[in-house]
Amino acid sequence: MKRNWSFALRFTLLMVVVATTMAVSCPKPDPIGPEPPEPVITKSPERQQLEASYTEGLFLKGAIALAYNQEKYQRAASHDRATYRIQSDDQTRYLHVRYTEEIPSAEGEEVECEIQYRLAAGEQTTLIVKFIVVKATEEYLWLWNEFQKVGMIVQRI
Repeated sequence: MKRNWSFALRFTLLMVVVATTMAVSCPKPDPIGPEPPEPVITKSPERQQLEASYTEGLFLKGAIALAYNQEKYQRAASHDRATYRIQSDDQTRYLHVRYTEEIPSAEGEEVECEIQYRLAAGEQTTLIVKFIVVKATEEYLWLWNEFQKVGMIVQRI
């Protein structure tokens, strides 16, 4: 029995030595590893059209629906009321924006707005839209809602 015990002990020690040798000789994983690929952000054609434009106004489905024209339109903004408005001199066409949250100032910020607009006589539309600022300069903000394909280029307040 002593002989079997001695054999079992030697066999166990041999297995521990073999297992330790195998574990030590395995290649170590690369601690840094390959960098994950950059996420691919695709912009809809409508958003690309808005971002490429420098015409202040309202964009629907990527096309300018109401463009501010200094000769035929008036523009007003109020920081205290958190509103921005452009309207034709005869008041038949207008865009009225009321920020329901903080007025945005930087790219990437989100803001909810109540917008009212009229493109033709008798047609007034009211929307409550959550926008993201997709572009910003010292004078203007580009606001966009991907789901509704609605955007605006508005003067900073």
